[in-house]
Amino acid sequence: MAAALSSKRWSQSRHYEWMTDYLAARRMTAAVRVMMGGIAASLALCLLVLLRFDGPMGTVPVAMTWVAAACGFAGLALWAWRWPTHSQSVAFAVVSNIAIALSCLAYPNPHGALLGCISFATIAAYIAFFHSTALVLYNFAVTSVVSVIAAARIAMSGHTAMAIVDLFIVMQINIAMPVAIHVLVRALGVDLARADRDPLTGLLNRRAFYAQSAKLLAAEPAHPGRHLVMVVVDLDDFKRINDTYGHQAGDETLSAVARALPRAVAGVPAVIGRSGGEEFVVAAVWQTDDPTPLAERICGEIAALPEPVTASVGTACTAMGSARVGRESTLEHLLRAADAAMYAAKRAGGNKCHHYNEPYR
Repeated sequence: MAAALSSKRWSQSRHYEWMTDYLAARRMTAAVRVMMGGIAASLALCLLVLLRFDGPMGTVPVAMTWVAAACGFAGLALWAWRWPTHSQSVAFAVVSNIAIALSCLAYPNPHGALLGCISFATIAAYIAFFHSTALVLYNFAVTSVVSVIAAARIAMSGHTAMAIVDLFIVMQINIAMPVAIHVLVRALGVDLARADRDPLTGLLNRRAFYAQSAKLLAAEPAHPGRHLVMVVVDLDDFKRINDTYGHQAGDETLSAVARALPRAVAGVPAVIGRSGGEEFVVAAVWQTDDPTPLAERICGEIAALPEPVTASVGTACTAMGSARVGRESTLEHLLRAADAAMYAAKRAGGNKCHHYNEPYR
């Protein structure tokens, strides 16, 4: 069920975010930015060369080519500035598509115009990797129209066979490349969605929890008084449940706790994961430096389950502003501190919460 839910989320809206996270985790975003910036720059520079030598003639074609070149430089500026958001990435794809269409339609030589339609495949590959099937189809529709216009101009000049063959080659490239990438990436996407989830509870695994906690930290404004809280939840005497009722009962208890945690943090920006065994972790944005009410809600929600289980809960927090400096080290420190607080609660008898009082600086 968890895998199906993850796959559904992937197919609906998370494609770009998943692929961005995938590249970031492998430290590949800088290389992709350089590559895409280079592609945008090459489009603009090629058009500038054409404007100087053997380029379009007439006011309208020249204006179309200048607009296309400006679009290329805009794409270069975007990739030089930052990794684009989802909306910016869609805009880049659409604008690049329009730029290629304008330059091909404006070019006076139909053979050169049809050859230029191969450039659509570059943007098609980008769209297939990062975006939806609908955007892939949009790019293909524009490619088809522009390519057919160029081929028709060749046919009207008396080279019908050449027009048909060249059109076939151009369309073959523009179909094969994005389709192959799109199929492979979608298959990879389902595997990535499953890889981020604990198969038993459906919660984030430890690696994905770190990544989503960092995103939560980046997304939330550094408002005075707001704190990032790390919570470690460890079930008390869980071995007794397995030994007394069997491992099936133990698995059902873990699943019940996984369902209880979202109820406990309802209304609070939070990320929930299972770090392994009977231990769960929560990262939340809290309004004060005292997360005791949140910890008590978690402790109480678990104790209220029909399963015979309680939990020891440890917390640690830091101000949102300071947490933004060195996010990974901050998260690791908070997790260690919350873990120490959890063991203090366990030594006190369990079914309790304890806060790590030393502030992180």
